Amino acid sequence: MRDGNHLKCAHNNPQGHLPDYAPHPAIVLKMEDGTGLLLPIIVLETPSVLLMAAMRNVQIARPTMYNVVKEMIDKMGYKVKLVRVTKRIHEAYFSRLYLTKVDDENDCVSFDLRPSDAINIAVRCKVPIQVNKFLAHSDGMKVVDSAKLAIQSCSPDGLTFKELDRPSGRPCVETKEFNLVRNMLIAAVEERYRDAAQWRDKLTRLRSKRNWA
Repeated sequence: MRDGNHLKCAHNNPQGHLPDYAPHPAIVLKMEDGTGLLLPIIVLETPSVLLMAAMRNVQIARPTMYNVVKEMIDKMGYKVKLVRVTKRIHEAYFSRLYLTKVDDENDCVSFDLRPSDAINIAVRCKVPIQVNKFLAHSDGMKVVDSAKLAIQSCSPDGLTFKELDRPSGRPCVETKEFNLVRNMLIAAVEERYRDAAQWRDKLTRLRSKRNWA
């Protein structure tokens, strides 16, 4: 999204919020209201790593803070209903976590949380993540074009196919990259930071060979 090598994006509102950040971890939310807008939220590295681990079902030896919070909510007789990204003040986004009593939907409480924490909890509890509509349209980005063009061919019966997931007979660089990312994530969440740094360096070298930013 930064350099346009793989995904070309443009700000939905060029006159709106236009931050210029150095490369930094981000959680990107995709709107499902028909607009397809993307809302990047700059986050710290640890919440980003833990979210990737949860989405990829990486098994972690020790409970994370989000596992502890989820268990506390269960013990209190509540359940997570949804998460909302509510507003932005200067460069910081705010969100709220909504809980309801297990046996009484009308008994609802909410808490202010960092978006990175709220989204991590939402993913683990499999609940909706909502975004203030004005915020999405003001700060969101829209995909202009994908830099990697799909290879198309026409079959004898007239059906058109895009590039398929099939073996090419060549070494798969994407698989090597995924394995490096997975190893780095596991080391980070298990607090083996030296190992994580080594995997990160290997990943950086691999990506530099492919001219990735």
